[in-house]
Amino acid sequence: MSVSMYQASIPGLIRSLDSLAAILAKAEQFAADRNIEPGALLNARLAPDMYPLLRQVQIASDTAKGCAARLAGVEVPAYPDTEASFAELKERIGKTATFLQGVTPEQLDGSATRTVVLKMRSGELSFSGQDYLFQFVLPNFYFHVTTAYDILRHNGLAIGKRDYLGQP
Repeated sequence: MSVSMYQASIPGLIRSLDSLAAILAKAEQFAADRNIEPGALLNARLAPDMYPLLRQVQIASDTAKGCAARLAGVEVPAYPDTEASFAELKERIGKTATFLQGVTPEQLDGSATRTVVLKMRSGELSFSGQDYLFQFVLPNFYFHVTTAYDILRHNGLAIGKRDYLGQP
């Protein structure tokens, strides 16, 4: 039995976005319970040359919605990167998940061979849909979700593997 491009992308992206939103809710409560300025966590980073938590979440969202849109052959929704609170990050994740839920398996039929072109600062990258999903989207998405998790865990939030994996 083969796995469709839809099955290989949309359900896992939604599940991880839901887990990320739940982790952010725990972080927000953690900050409130300990009288920690939320900005201290939102702007925390693992290393000086890495993006802070805010940007990690924005990139995870951008990667997920870009994947669904490009594979479906529709316009990528544009979200301004203006979030400055846990509530705003959770809202962004919610908008992203809602967009993904609106993408149908039929829209991704044939997307494995569709050409996807990304305009990067360094130039254009061209992929088949399958290579885009497996060699670019999934590694990039999970890198940023994991880094967001790691930033919060490093700053004392009591979360673990079950939080990261979410509900099956």
